[in-house]
Amino acid sequence: MSKFNVGDLALTIYPVPGVPAGTVVDLLHKLSPGEAFKGPDGLSYTALALGWICARPGDVRSVAYAETSLMPLRGDFEPEQQKAKEAEPCA
Repeated sequence: MSKFNVGDLALTIYPVPGVPAGTVVDLLHKLSPGEAFKGPDGLSYTALALGWICARPGDVRSVAYAETSLMPLRGDFEPEQQKAKEAEPCA
């Protein structure tokens, strides 16, 4: 299950040409493994894994990112184990 939705903002973890790591991007379209898409160079590519077509807010150019290369910028995305550990009483 994806932790993202169309329209969410995310932070890039890895750089790609023209988009440095740590860039805020808007998620435009979810890519399924095997889905064909056009890259910023106009060539056709096939998604190898679950991913997203993203763009910097206000930028018309888009780029594809694997979902594992993005960090959500909304909601509570703290790992469940960490939340459970913090809830344990101190002795």
